[in-house]
Amino acid sequence: MANSRILVVEDEKIVAIDIKNMLKSLGYNVPAIVSSGSEAMKKIEETKPDLVLMDIKLNEDMDGVEAADKIRSRFQIPVVYLTAYADEDTIQRAKTTSPYGYILKPFEEKELSTIIEIALHKSNIERELREETENALATIIGGAELILDEGPQRHDQQTLRRVELIRKAALIIKETIEKL
Repeated sequence: MANSRILVVEDEKIVAIDIKNMLKSLGYNVPAIVSSGSEAMKKIEETKPDLVLMDIKLNEDMDGVEAADKIRSRFQIPVVYLTAYADEDTIQRAKTTSPYGYILKPFEEKELSTIIEIALHKSNIERELREETENALATIIGGAELILDEGPQRHDQQTLRRVELIRKAALIIKETIEKL
């Protein structure tokens, strides 16, 4: 998925430039390199990247795991971690943010390319499924509300109760999908 926009969050300047050069040679667009979680949040709003490559250990306001958690909940943009840390605590913390990948430094260009392609593909599939499901649920909820609005003059009480249960179930499913 060349031409995809990838934001790099890395506080070591030389490493960040190497990553940017790798990404460009692979055909990706790098709208920005930032060195902190708060900068990442601002740049995401400005540049709307397709993916974020995130160092876990950042020297500023929040570490990469905290930043990734905010990015996931606020923007629904996939995050791939780039880190030199493979200890159990770091991995467990990273897993709480549902990352799309975890690459140990140093890494080769082919490793980076592979994980980015898989992450972008997975993100696209999830987005399409979410949109299809939301559309189907909107139809179910809308149809149920129309029947309920017609009321007892057109439908018996048992039918109205069943339709209300369907509407409530669809709303619960919709809320669950929004949390994913």
